[in-house]
Amino acid sequence: MNEFESRYYPLKREFAGRSAKFHRAGDLHPRQERFKGRILTAQRLFLPVDDGDSKGKRLIFSSDWHWHNSPRNHRLLDEFIRLNEQYPADIQLLGGDLCDDADCLGSLPFLLEKLAGLSPVTIAVNGNWEAGKRWLDEEYFARLYARYNIKLLENSQLTCGKIRFTGLPDISSINFRYLPEPEKLPGVTDILLTHNPDGAVSADRKGFLRNFSLILCGHTHGGQCRLPLIGALYIPSFYHRKFDRGVFAHRGLNVKLFVSSGIGEHRHTRRFLCPPEAVIVELV
Repeated sequence: MNEFESRYYPLKREFAGRSAKFHRAGDLHPRQERFKGRILTAQRLFLPVDDGDSKGKRLIFSSDWHWHNSPRNHRLLDEFIRLNEQYPADIQLLGGDLCDDADCLGSLPFLLEKLAGLSPVTIAVNGNWEAGKRWLDEEYFARLYARYNIKLLENSQLTCGKIRFTGLPDISSINFRYLPEPEKLPGVTDILLTHNPDGAVSADRKGFLRNFSLILCGHTHGGQCRLPLIGALYIPSFYHRKFDRGVFAHRGLNVKLFVSSGIGEHRHTRRFLCPPEAVIVELV
C-alpha cells in the first residue's frame, strides 16, 4: 500500500455514513443559462446574505479545466471570457484540476493569465491532479498562481469585505486535514472551497460546517457522460452517483453544497449530454 492509499482508504471507512446528512435540494434557486451557439452553460445561484454591503456582489466559480491547449480548450476559454463580460464578477473562484497532464504545464500560464484578468480577486484551491504531482516542489502551484495574483488557499482563509473564503486541499492530498471550526463573525458570509464533494462531506465533523452558508466543489464532471432517465454512468466518489452535480442541503445545518459539472474534460475523452458549466453566485 502506497502513502496515498494508506491515508485515503481509512478516511473512506471513517465517514462512510456521513453522506446521509445531505440531500438533493433546490434552495439556491439554480437557473441554467444556455447561450445560443455556445458549448458553455452557466448555472446561476442566488445566495441570501445578511450584510447589506455584500448584497449585489457576484462570484464566478469554475473547476476542472483540464487545460491541454486544444482548440476546444481555447473555444471554452473564449466563451468563459464572454460570460464574464455579460456577468462581471467581483471575485473569481477556481476549484482545482486546472491542467490535464504534466506535459501541459508549459501552457498552463496562458490560461492563468487570461483567467486572472477577469476579476479583481481570484482565489483557487488545488484538486486531485495538483495533489498527485508529488515530484513537483510542494510550493510549486502557490508560486505559479502568485505570479498572476491568484491566491491559493490550503487549509487557510481569505476575507474579502464581509465574505470569508476557507479553502481545503483535495481529500487525496497529504495536506488534507481536519481544521477547527471557524469562529463565527457577525455579518460575515462563510464560503468553503474544496475540489471534491467527498472532501466536503468528510469535513462535516465537530461542528466545522456549522457557520458556512455555501460549499463549492467540482471533480465529478457531472459524470461527463449521462443517459436520459439514468443520469451519470459513473462518478469518482466514495458515494457513487449521489453527488453527481447540482445543489444539496444539509439536514441539520443551514449550509448548501453545490457540485459543478466543471468546464473541461481529459484530452482523450468527451462529454455526452453533460455540457461544460461555469457557476455564477449572486449574493442577494
